[in-house]
Order: sequence, then C-alpha cells, then structure tokens
Amino acid sequence: MSRTPLLRAALVAAVGLGTAALLSGCFGPGPAPAETPKPTPNFGAIGGDESPVPLETGTPIEPVDPDDSGYTSVVDDLGVLTVTVPDDWTDVNGLPFTTDAGQEWASITVAPDIDGYLTSWSEPGLEIAATETSGVDDQGLLGLLESISSIYAECETVVQEASPYDDGFFVGFESAWEGCGRSNTSAFAIVGTNAAGTQAIFVRAQITSDLDANEVYLQVVNSFDTTLGRSAQSK
Repeated sequence: MSRTPLLRAALVAAVGLGTAALLSGCFGPGPAPAETPKPTPNFGAIGGDESPVPLETGTPIEPVDPDDSGYTSVVDDLGVLTVTVPDDWTDVNGLPFTTDAGQEWASITVAPDIDGYLTSWSEPGLEIAATETSGVDDQGLLGLLESISSIYAECETVVQEASPYDDGFFVGFESAWEGCGRSNTSAFAIVGTNAAGTQAIFVRAQITSDLDANEVYLQVVNSFDTTLGRSAQSK
C-alpha cells in the first residue's frame, strides 16, 4: 500500500490543513553540498513601508517539553519564540535582527551546524522569526513567503505553493519542496499572523533524507509559538 495518502491524511488530521505537504524527498542522486547564500527577506509592509512597531517582549515564553523522545524545545534570546526540533540540533542562535526600516524581529536559527545549514543542502536546520505589526494583509504575507522561499528555487519539485495555512493559532500560507540542491533534501516555509493580527511570523526549514521529514514537520507546526500566539490564547 502506498504511504503517500496515509501521510497526507495524517498531516490534515494533525494540523487541520486543507492541503498537506508530503515532505519525504525522493529525487536525484546522493546529497551534494551546494552554496545557498541566505537571501535578505523582502519584508514589504511587514516592517518595511509601515512605521516600525516596537517588539514587546513581556513575560518570557515557557517552552513545553516534547512528548516524543529525540526532540527538544529551543527559545530565542528575548524569550519571545519557541519551537521543537530534533535534539541533536544543538547549534542555536537566538539573537534578534533588525531590518533596514528599523523593525526588530525575535529570531532563532537552529541546526546541528548552522554554518553548514546556511551554506549547503547536506545539513538540516530551521529558522523562525516573529515581529510586532500594526496590521498585515495577505499580499504582505505572500510577499514575505516569496522572499524567504527564493532559496528553494534549486529544488526539483514544488509539493505545494502558497497554500492556505491555519493551525488554529496562526493563519497564513505555506509552501513545500522536494529534491533540493540535487539531493534528497526537502524543505518547507510558513508565514502567518497570530489570531489578533498583531504579530507576524515566518518559519523555514530544510530536512535531509536521514530524517523523517513528515515527523519533523509535524513537530515544528504543532509546537512553534510566540508570546502572542498559542500561549496568549491558552491563558
């Protein structure tokens, strides 16, 4: 029996997405590192054309310990963001960054080796960032998704592109790819806002073929949080 319908059904059931991403890359020869410089996101109306909105840190977010062994939660340096990743992704950079327009983003980059993740397809890793916003529309989110996804132009297969994303806490769009960088690496990217529309967030990750891509994806989308996201709605 084919695993594909089962995996897609599992994603729909767990995340509530209209279209589920099958992220188990299966194209091309063995992994071949390729230089993949990190592009500068085009933030558009998110900290671009609008006046910068101060990043409110408030009470630091409290990460939830994963139920599954083999995973761990990481938190950014400002205590705004958390996400669950494989526990051997021990290289963590939680420093915030500021756009040219002066908008501050809380941020996490995490991987077994961040330099390897940022410069090749042979190392898995993830980036997540969030910022305050006075309001961003779908076009702003789609512009951000296009920008952070430009790095995946080398991927052979687009599994889904700018599909609606809604996990009950964050709403926006997501895309997914397979066969990235002439290897079996897969990738996904998500952009969205919290329920109140006061915070924008993006996630992007690449997952190498030695990992269960669907499991990593589910761990990420069921855990990523901000001080104004799941945590705020559960209080």
